[in-house]
Amino acid sequence: MFRLILPLAFLSSFLSCEPIPDPSPPATSALVMDIQKHFVPDRRVARLDVDVLVREDHSLLLEGETTMPGAKDSLIRALENQGYDVIIDEVLEMPAEALGEKTFALARHSVVNLRSEKGHSQELATQVLLGTPLQVLKQDEEWYFVRCPDEYLAWVHGGEIVRMSADELQTWQEEDRVVYTKDHGYAFDDPSIASEQVGDLVAGDILVRAFVEGAFTAMLYPDNRHGFIPTADLIPFEDWLAQQQPSLELTQAVAFQQIGKPYFWGGTSPKAMDCSGFTKTVYWQQGLIIPRDASQQVHAGVDVEYDEDLNGLEAGDFLFFGRYREDGSEKITHVGIYLGEGNFIHSGSDNGANKVQQLLPDQPDYVEHRRKSLMRARRLQVGSKGVRTVAEHPWYW
Repeated sequence: MFRLILPLAFLSSFLSCEPIPDPSPPATSALVMDIQKHFVPDRRVARLDVDVLVREDHSLLLEGETTMPGAKDSLIRALENQGYDVIIDEVLEMPAEALGEKTFALARHSVVNLRSEKGHSQELATQVLLGTPLQVLKQDEEWYFVRCPDEYLAWVHGGEIVRMSADELQTWQEEDRVVYTKDHGYAFDDPSIASEQVGDLVAGDILVRAFVEGAFTAMLYPDNRHGFIPTADLIPFEDWLAQQQPSLELTQAVAFQQIGKPYFWGGTSPKAMDCSGFTKTVYWQQGLIIPRDASQQVHAGVDVEYDEDLNGLEAGDFLFFGRYREDGSEKITHVGIYLGEGNFIHSGSDNGANKVQQLLPDQPDYVEHRRKSLMRARRLQVGSKGVRTVAEHPWYW
């Protein structure tokens, strides 16, 4: 038996060719790289991991997993067209059938950690806020592989979420939801801030309103915990969306609210954040969903041209920093938001906390290494590539 890894199409180019010969290992490796580059250029948002085992009798066994069932079907058709009459399909399609009906979930804590791989000791990949809907793709012991609203794929521990069916998610969508608006705070077990804390909260958390009692509102968490929150700190979900008219003024206001908060790798919450977590937080508080990482955000919006004096940039533009690889391609490693007159605001690991710095020489707070590594600028607006409103996302409605 020879193992030929063919993680999905790119196979259309083979449809009119002679039957596939058994390639040498180097040729197989090159083919795998080409296919993956074509169909899954970014494993952070899609997976197509299929091993094609070529048997001596010319039959095939397909193993692996994919978040792209349609692409796997294209693979099978392409292989059939190459003369393989017997194809055994053992590829796991996600969401996995073993999950049953519960292929969605809600984040149950103020901020929920998601990992690159399963395990508490694994790299923190991203975070989601309380009430964020997730698509559950597969389970491995106590861990779940999920897709976030920005399409990011990561692992989350079962204790951080409440699983539900599509019908149960729809019921949640029809509930009287509210959004927590203070930077941070708590829910209490009775209508008094002197009572025991039920859980902490951050701006952007989504809960369900039960009833109002005096200056407090009784709230339900996704796991049915009850808590009382000062009514003044809440806004109805629909009103929150109606107020989210993204603007330079709102972008700057939310950005400046994050000043002084610590840099935290993988953080995407008002508690602490990394560079792209900072930009995501600024946009989420305006009812917008953008890609997770800086190297993904650089493809959102539209390009902005600028000169050595930064003419052409407008306040609110995203600035991207990085370097060139040996092959000449860009490697984006950092992102910030331009404020005008050479100033930009960002979350940098070398700063220790979110702050405003300068990109023009001979100015206070000038950061030479940032200026030298400035590579691109993008303007992210509603309707531009990669920018989506919460109101448009089907998991919220």
